[in-house]
Amino acid sequence: MLLTTVLFTLCACKKEGPAGPAGKDGENGNANITAKKFTTMASTWKYPGHYALDYGNNQVKLHFSKYITVEAPEITKDVIDNGLVLMYMIPKGVHNWMPLPLSFQAVSPSDVVHNFAYEYRQGTLTIHYYWTANTTGKAVPDGLETTLMPFYNFRYVVASGVMTDKMKASGVNTQDPVAVELALSGGL
Repeated sequence: MLLTTVLFTLCACKKEGPAGPAGKDGENGNANITAKKFTTMASTWKYPGHYALDYGNNQVKLHFSKYITVEAPEITKDVIDNGLVLMYMIPKGVHNWMPLPLSFQAVSPSDVVHNFAYEYRQGTLTIHYYWTANTTGKAVPDGLETTLMPFYNFRYVVASGVMTDKMKASGVNTQDPVAVELALSGGL
């Protein structure tokens, strides 16, 4: 038994060899990305809001909106100047995330197009819900003020300028929320 113990002890001892060469530095990860979810209730929407929509050729139209503003400390001056902010929602009756801005014609009221858009400033994010006419030349009907808003799930993604630069260098169209989400989920 003593011989077995001595053999185990001798076999367990290993001499440490010289250190190997240093490895390459890896690429920076995506620590500069923040994603948060939140849910709105009917009581969290305010009225009246105003959403300015730029139609190009110096044509800007102001739309009355219901709106909600949330605190978003991740939206810093650097993000505004060099990064990007993306917004997604799950519309009523849909089970997947959809990028904003989002427009759709719904059953009620049927003579309007329902629109969701967002804007951001340092530290805050505002979501607007507004109506447009579904036919050119028709007026937008009244009723937005009294429209009861259902629960909605929203998600926003904030990426710093470093990540935005990496996406641009990889050929990602940073104006396309779906392309950005695919790039970020692919581990750029």
